[in-house]
Amino acid sequence: MLDLEGFEVPCLLVTIENQYESVKNVALTEVKKFDLTRREAEIWFLYRSNYSYKEIATKLYITINTVKKHMKNIHTKRQAKMSYD
Repeated sequence: MLDLEGFEVPCLLVTIENQYESVKNVALTEVKKFDLTRREAEIWFLYRSNYSYKEIATKLYITINTVKKHMKNIHTKRQAKMSYD
């Protein structure tokens, strides 16, 4: 905890967040929550990192249709889990 009471002038506290780590942590939590497969997890992480379907396909050496299929499965799992909560 940072104690700023000893300062006589106003202070501005700036925090720096590692966006990659933040996205990674959220994605990992979602992978567990939605019980995604390893491949779905790879695709989900890239999707959460703002990669396009085309970029995901290129990076993982798969077709865009394969990415779409995995994303459909991921969304189905997410919707099923959300309806239980």
